[in-house]
Amino acid sequence: MPEQPHYRILLVHCRYRLPGGEDAVFEAERAMLQAHGHEVITYERSNAEGGALQKLLLPFRAVFSFKTLRQVRALIRRHHIDVVHVHNTLLVISPSVFWACFREGVPVVQTLHNFRLFCPNGILLRDGAVCEDCPRHGLGCAVRHRCYRGSRAQSLVCAAVYAVHRWLGTYRRVNLIALTPFNRERLLAFNEQTRRPVLDPDRLFLKPNGIADPGIFPRPWRERENQIVFAGRLEELKGLRTAVEAWKLLGPDAPRLIVAGDGPLANWVRENVPATVTLAGRVSHGALLDLLAASKAALCPSLCYEGQPLVPIEAHAVGTPVLASNLGNVGGAVEEGVDGLHFAPGDAAALADAVRRLDALGERLDPAALRDRTLAAYGTEESYRRLMAVYREITGGQHQ
Repeated sequence: MPEQPHYRILLVHCRYRLPGGEDAVFEAERAMLQAHGHEVITYERSNAEGGALQKLLLPFRAVFSFKTLRQVRALIRRHHIDVVHVHNTLLVISPSVFWACFREGVPVVQTLHNFRLFCPNGILLRDGAVCEDCPRHGLGCAVRHRCYRGSRAQSLVCAAVYAVHRWLGTYRRVNLIALTPFNRERLLAFNEQTRRPVLDPDRLFLKPNGIADPGIFPRPWRERENQIVFAGRLEELKGLRTAVEAWKLLGPDAPRLIVAGDGPLANWVRENVPATVTLAGRVSHGALLDLLAASKAALCPSLCYEGQPLVPIEAHAVGTPVLASNLGNVGGAVEEGVDGLHFAPGDAAALADAVRRLDALGERLDPAALRDRTLAAYGTEESYRRLMAVYREITGGQHQ
């Protein structure tokens, strides 16, 4: 195998006020690159930074930040950066980070963790259902419906960021990473629907987020607890109401549903769950993996496309099948009748039927083979290999 090039990499990330999955991916990829001997420099900022004056100016700086332009250009020069890898720019970093790269002649790539290039709220969801109005009819739809944080003013700022940089052609010059085949297909479809292309299809790469080997050998099906795990933020878009209603339909003989997580629906869940549902609250990542490994299935009843949901992948990595709504990336993570079962999103009766069919799937499941297939596709080394392929492509094989 040829020796991998050594890169000097600038990783760029803006943290939201509340920690999330993008932060975890940023940290994991930084550790992965450092473990393979690359020199990694980071440019990190947070949307919580700044005083009253900075917050007053934020709507303008979200569109273009001269502070970011100046600081990133300085980092590129000081560290002789070979490639810049951006995760999130909203709000305080702004797309001016790309112009810093253009000015310095350094290749830049952004991982698209959501659909915000075409949808200001990033998840293509409105009023509990999939919405593709902004890709089809323009970003003004998000302002009209207050799609970003329920605020017309904040939606206007977010829409303005992308409207300005569409006009400038910024994203047509940026290399982009889609996390799943579904995401890539939707991004290309949306790009064809706009009056002016937002991105260059030849610069759109496919590279899923990776996962570490959990180090748990899968239990045989018959040794597992009669329980199913929902893990995630307790909010509308995750489909938790559908799960609770399904367990009411299943009655007292249902497998125990363990709900791991917290969020705005927590009080509603406490007041509405039947006796067969247990609220576990937040659990550590290690404890969640143990829980998934001991259970008959993971439950992913999402109502939206999602970016790249990790729960189905991590469940498969411990040999556990997944019950998934047949929608977007959650549905795409499951092969019907092989490593899980589908049901119609938002349909409690269909979910209850899938739970009843679960044992028949489990009896023919090979948990060890499922684990091996998953780690071959999403393990850390495969993730690193695919990221290096992107870097080599965008640098033209040149590195210092």
